[in-house]
Amino acid sequence: MLNHLDNNILKGTRLCLIFPPYKESEDIVFLKTAKKNLGKITPLSLCAVAAIFERFGGVVKIIDANAKELTIESVTKEIDNFSPDFLGFTLSTYQFHYTLEWIKSIRSRANISTIVGGPHARIYPREILTHKQIDYCVIGDAEEALPNLIHSLINKKELSTVGGIAYRSRNEGSIKINNFLLYIKDLDNIPFPSRHLIDNSLYYSLISKYKNFTAMTSSRGCIFQCTFCDNHCIPYRAMSPKRVVDEMEVCKKEFNINEIDMFDGVFSISKKRTLEICEEIKKRKLKIFWSFRTRADLVDKETLNVLKSAGCIRIYYGIESGSPGILRNIKKYVTLEHIKYIVKLTKHIGIDTFGYFMVGNYGEDYKTISETINLMLSLPLDYVQIAPIFYPPNTKVYSEVMKIIKQDYWREYTINPNHRIEFPIVGTNFSKEQIHAIARKMYLRFYLRPTFIIKFMLRIKSSEEFVRAIKAVFDMFKEVLLTQW
Repeated sequence: MLNHLDNNILKGTRLCLIFPPYKESEDIVFLKTAKKNLGKITPLSLCAVAAIFERFGGVVKIIDANAKELTIESVTKEIDNFSPDFLGFTLSTYQFHYTLEWIKSIRSRANISTIVGGPHARIYPREILTHKQIDYCVIGDAEEALPNLIHSLINKKELSTVGGIAYRSRNEGSIKINNFLLYIKDLDNIPFPSRHLIDNSLYYSLISKYKNFTAMTSSRGCIFQCTFCDNHCIPYRAMSPKRVVDEMEVCKKEFNINEIDMFDGVFSISKKRTLEICEEIKKRKLKIFWSFRTRADLVDKETLNVLKSAGCIRIYYGIESGSPGILRNIKKYVTLEHIKYIVKLTKHIGIDTFGYFMVGNYGEDYKTISETINLMLSLPLDYVQIAPIFYPPNTKVYSEVMKIIKQDYWREYTINPNHRIEFPIVGTNFSKEQIHAIARKMYLRFYLRPTFIIKFMLRIKSSEEFVRAIKAVFDMFKEVLLTQW
């Protein structure tokens, strides 16, 4: 779909993309150190936007203030030196007001038109544009919307024909939302993210084993209807196996990247595609280590063996609960027997296992908590992440909260940073404090087992990984033990 655009429509135009330091919102955080030590992940959305801009002749600078631990003053100096025509930011719900503070501070020193995108911009563009420091929202895929938007701005053209954007009209200043052409169909034609604009040696995850490390996506959207996620609101599209492995090969050969973490919501939706990706990796004799996220019902013995032979070293399984009732409530229709079988088989084949669990879902009680703990401790998991229930916008669980609080909290929050309420916990008698205490205890039950500690030490590949892991574990346990339950 991109071929109809002139490759030079943005020639000479300068765009500076900024990634502020990470600051977790109090709305969801319960272990600050767990978040702090998760690592420094490649700012993939900014690299993708940069690639689009460069494809059409633009000049881009990415400033990753998070990875480089930069102050807003030093970032402003870099912006001044670059002299951009536009600034760009990605907005997430929980970081929205912190990012907005950065935008306001930068705009007060350099009044440059600012474009935002990301998941929060997709859901609340009208509310975001009540903040005058933000000029334009990209509310769908950026591949078509962004170059068309900037080309129209440069040439003073009417914006009403540009799909997938929101803006304030030039005359009356009213907010306009162009809800058409939101999503592109062909992901194979999008350019590789511009990793040449960042220092790839800076990035790692808490459990990554090899440098250089990067994040990657090979699909968008999801076909499943889990109540706690809004990914199903985006139509599912996937890159072809060749396109996926082409990008992996570029990562390896051009940026000396040895480990890739696939950040697709669910990577292995198609068994055929998964197997073809693996065969393409092996055909090219590409020596790279990689991991991905999926459900236990989307892999089998054949797939796991092929994944292992193609360099897959870790699978992140969304397990969520050990209670069949809870799994039904959250529309996660996977049986406990299949979860046990697949996780054990994954480990037997030689792929590390990571389990995601949640606490506080609809119907949660002490019996279901006990079932989840028993399942967690019975599985051969190498790592776990335990999330207390939270209520993101545009999800089924959030719609239940809105019925109780009689408002769209995230909408009001977007408009007014001082708008704060305590979310009710829906469908369980546990309080927020009890749910957080249970999650902390589950962390201790899992990670303080002598057998886990021994196996963990034996898996460590480098002194850097050892130092990183010890620091993270020490910080987490210190916070857990000092917290009053």
